[in-house]
Amino acid sequence: MWIPYDIRSSLKAESGPDTVRLSQADDRPRDFVVGFYLRNPVTQAWELDIAAGTDPQTIAAGPDLPGARISICGNEAGKLGEVLYQLAATSAEDALARAHADFQPRLLRWLAGIGRGMAIGGWRVADMTHGARWRCTPFRPSAMKLDFAALPPVDPDLAPFVELLQRARNACDAASRLLAGFAVLHAAHAGHPALGRAGTGAFRVTQEMLIHSGALAWPQPLQDLDLDALLAVMRPHHDRLIQGGVLAPVLDDLAGQRRLAQLANLADLIAHRLIGAEVHARTAEMAMEA
Repeated sequence: MWIPYDIRSSLKAESGPDTVRLSQADDRPRDFVVGFYLRNPVTQAWELDIAAGTDPQTIAAGPDLPGARISICGNEAGKLGEVLYQLAATSAEDALARAHADFQPRLLRWLAGIGRGMAIGGWRVADMTHGARWRCTPFRPSAMKLDFAALPPVDPDLAPFVELLQRARNACDAASRLLAGFAVLHAAHAGHPALGRAGTGAFRVTQEMLIHSGALAWPQPLQDLDLDALLAVMRPHHDRLIQGGVLAPVLDDLAGQRRLAQLANLADLIAHRLIGAEVHARTAEMAMEA
């Protein structure tokens, strides 16, 4: 079962509906707290390889956030696990966007300074006036059963495309996932022999695909597009990431990352569906020949 791994577009309320409504109806500047959970993309641990004490260290935020404070919070192992922003904002989304705009380049400066892998794993937001709270963390699905003996190795000609899917599934960032997923879709549309049974001619984007990928909110209508039309929508976003045949130095704000994540999720999902259709078709052919 395919599940979306990029959750940047979601902000799940943890408070009661009435409390959330009061917060959303209030457009006055007030105090918010935004916490960024940090993750090591190599070990997958929810901590960075940066020493931090259990007593938070507080520093001033950047010039774009006058009066805001940043708390550097270590976990029980003495490693940096979360960074908290205390700032004024008019809504939870406003607070998140403003805090993220300051923290993303700050995190990149840490990475440039020490060369260790680091990523934002999720976040939480609290409206201190109304007591409303939201959270955005990855969905952890239950373990699936697999009949190991019934699944032989993937065919050699199909393996490179499954490896592209593996890259899309394993990548932490939307840009890498879009590039890998798009490559599978492009090859299938171009008629690569390894994906000749994937059913690309009958393919259409369904509402279910859009719901699962989070792309239902995409500004252009995507439902019922065939593969050719979908690739036309995705291509400008894909090509923006490549310049002169190499990766382009693109830095999106949170809103841009969310848009890219929607397309990356959709490309990832469809690549999985097409490869699955190819595998099933080959399995059925083998069964008929046996």
